[in-house]
Amino acid sequence: MSVVFSSFLLFFTIITKSADSSALHKDELKALGEIANTLGIKTLNLRNGDPCHLGILKFDDAQNPESTNSIICDCTFNDSTTCHITELKLKTLSLPGKLPPELVKLQYLQSM
Repeated sequence: MSVVFSSFLLFFTIITKSADSSALHKDELKALGEIANTLGIKTLNLRNGDPCHLGILKFDDAQNPESTNSIICDCTFNDSTTCHITELKLKTLSLPGKLPPELVKLQYLQSM
């Protein structure tokens, strides 16, 4: 019985660890910073957690509580170790201008 339990525990640990070990591809993380800069967003914080796991983009300043931003990623690449951005929502942030050309660096982006 203890062998079965130990095997289950080991399997669960491996699955949990691999699910947590996926991360946003470094080129896409850099592209997010470039996109924010082009849009004039100076307070985007990409240092405190992976945006794919957070599900949002963090800003250093106080945001309007009604503003909506979210990020959705597909983390099934390279044996589930790499994530790519598939959806990006930046609503009610009052962003000026046109879409930044750096968006082409998010090759897996399906909707914005």
